[in-house]
Amino acid sequence: MFDLKKQIKWAQVKSGIIVTLALVILFMSVFFAGSIDKIVHPKVQIKAAIRDVKGLKKGAPVWVYGIEEGSVSDISLDPGHGTVVTMSIYRKVLDFLRKDSTATVLTMGLLGDKYIELNSGTQESPRLQAGDMLRGSAQIDIKDVMEAGGSSIQKVTEFIEKMGKLVGKIEGSKGTLSRFLEDPALYDNLKESSMYLAHITRDIDKGEGTIGLLVKDPSLYVRLADASKSLEGFSKKLESGTGTMNKLIEDDLLYNRLVGATSSMEEFGKKLNNPSGTFGKLMEDPQLYENLNNASRRISLILERIDKGEGLAGVLIKDEETAKELKETVKDLRKLTEDIKENPHKYFKFSVF
Repeated sequence: MFDLKKQIKWAQVKSGIIVTLALVILFMSVFFAGSIDKIVHPKVQIKAAIRDVKGLKKGAPVWVYGIEEGSVSDISLDPGHGTVVTMSIYRKVLDFLRKDSTATVLTMGLLGDKYIELNSGTQESPRLQAGDMLRGSAQIDIKDVMEAGGSSIQKVTEFIEKMGKLVGKIEGSKGTLSRFLEDPALYDNLKESSMYLAHITRDIDKGEGTIGLLVKDPSLYVRLADASKSLEGFSKKLESGTGTMNKLIEDDLLYNRLVGATSSMEEFGKKLNNPSGTFGKLMEDPQLYENLNNASRRISLILERIDKGEGLAGVLIKDEETAKELKETVKDLRKLTEDIKENPHKYFKFSVF
C-alpha cells in the first residue's frame, strides 16, 4: 500500500517537472525568438545613402539575388545624403557583396510594399565590411512616370498647335515655302538637275571628259608617282651634295650675314631718325622746303622772263641776229687769243733801256 502511494507521488512529480519544462521552453521560445535567430544566424549592419526612400518603412525586407537576407532596421534623415538607411543582413551575405554594390528601393508590383535590392558589385572591388556605406537609389514610381508623361504630352500638344499655326500661315501666305509646296517648278528643276547629274555620272563612268580621264586614265597617277620619285631624288641630292642649295640649307653663314645686314640697317635707320643729323634736318626742318619752294618760284619767274624775251638771255634766245653776232665775236676773240699765244712779240714789247 505504501509502495503504491509512493509510486503515484513520483509519477505526479515527474508529470509536474515535464509540464514545467515545457512551459519554460515555450516561454523562452516566445520571448527570445529574435535572439535565437541571431545566435543561430548572426547578422551585421550596413548602411546606404538614398536621396529619397519613396515610402520605405522599418522592417522592410532586404533582398540579395532575389532572396530575402535581412531587413531594414532604421531610417534616419541626413543633411548631406537625404536619408541613411541602416540594414541588418546575415553575415554570410558579406561574401557576395562588394564596396561598389548599390542599394535600390523597389516596389513589389505596381502598388505593393517597398523593399531594398542589393546588387553584388564588381569582382575587382574589395569585399564589403560591416558598417560600410553603400550608394543607393530609388526606383521611379508610377506617379513619377505619370507626371513625366503628362508634361511630355503637354509639350507635344503645344508643339502640334504651333505646327498647325505654322502650316496655316504657310498655306495662307504667298511666300517661298508656299511656292515650294504649290509650284511644280521646283520639282521640274530638281528632275532636270537629277537628269543632268545622271548624264554627267554616266560620262565620267565611260571615261569621257577631263573628270572621266582623271577617274579612268591612270597616267595622272603615274606622272604623280614619277614626280614624287624625282622630288625624292632631288631631296637626296640636296642632302648628300655640297652645292649652293645644300649650303643654303645647312650653312649658317648666309643667315649670320643677313643678321649682320639687318643690324647695320637698324643702326642706319637710327642715325637717319637722329634729328641732329643732316638727313634728320632734311626730313624734319621745314626751312629746306621753304628755300626750295622760293628757289623754284624764282627760277620759274626767270624762265618766264627769258621766254618773253626780256634781259640778255631772253634776247639771245629770241633774237637770232644778236646770237649770230655774239657767236662771231666769240670766234674772233678765240682767234685773237690763239694769235697772241703764237706771236706774243707782235703785241707785247719789252725793253730794259
